[in-house]
Amino acid sequence: MYSLKKSISSNNGFSLIELIIVLGILSILGIIALPRFLGVVQKAEKVIAANTISKIKIECESNNYLGGNLIFTPANLRGYEFNNEGSNKCSGNEKFSVVSIVPKDLRNQPSFLYDFASGEISCIYEGAEATAFPDCKKIPLSKIKKQRCADIGNWSKAQKFLQAGHSYLDRDNDGVACEALGRKSNKPEIGEITIKGCYDGDTCTSSEGEKIRLACIDTPEIRGKRAKPNEAIAARNFLNNKIKGKKVSIRRITEDKYGRTVGELSFNGENLQEILVKEGHAEIYKKFSKPCKWAS
Repeated sequence: MYSLKKSISSNNGFSLIELIIVLGILSILGIIALPRFLGVVQKAEKVIAANTISKIKIECESNNYLGGNLIFTPANLRGYEFNNEGSNKCSGNEKFSVVSIVPKDLRNQPSFLYDFASGEISCIYEGAEATAFPDCKKIPLSKIKKQRCADIGNWSKAQKFLQAGHSYLDRDNDGVACEALGRKSNKPEIGEITIKGCYDGDTCTSSEGEKIRLACIDTPEIRGKRAKPNEAIAARNFLNNKIKGKKVSIRRITEDKYGRTVGELSFNGENLQEILVKEGHAEIYKKFSKPCKWAS
């Protein structure tokens, strides 16, 4: 009877030491399992992003072949996001002529870029060289020879190298690589032009036919999904009333993918971009405002 009672009492529960040991074992197992679980999640996120960029390539090329609109259908992503300034154009956004899908974890996950013009998809890890898709190898820039603007020879291509981590191509740290390649017309950086007219609040044409995109600002669009026609027309009228048919000073910064000169205009010693912002017709385009000292 005594031995039976002793046996029953010994099975009433765990002692404090036993509980500590069990919790310790569970913690160790959790520490071991968590990185593996996170690795599986990251791999899934990467696969979804890779499949998405492949589908965008197929959709854009199909639309181009069928004569449809050169746009793609945005997809829901996990751990990644589109870096296209809200644009779903196959040709990319105003600054970079690529569709880019960027990870939230830049250190461990690659970005995916689709270049509609060349039809190529590439992968880029932070601080590494762009590699072919779908291999997506992580090759440190230290193992890659430096690029020279003269050898690159193309403004859009230079911006891709900048995105890939070749920051030395942006000598003045204004977010634009190899600016000299952008001035295809070889016009002087500083000069004077006569304004023939302005299409909207940030795009004008000179009497010689040079199209100018006013730098560092963004004004409402007249057409498109995000159009605000009333505000856009007000900004256009304000600008035309001020400089249409008149001679203005220009500081040419670069040239965008549409062939427009990106530059600052001044009239009677006043910076027109700054005036448009002060009058409420424009906002500072923060992402691309580095070239303008007044906007910093």
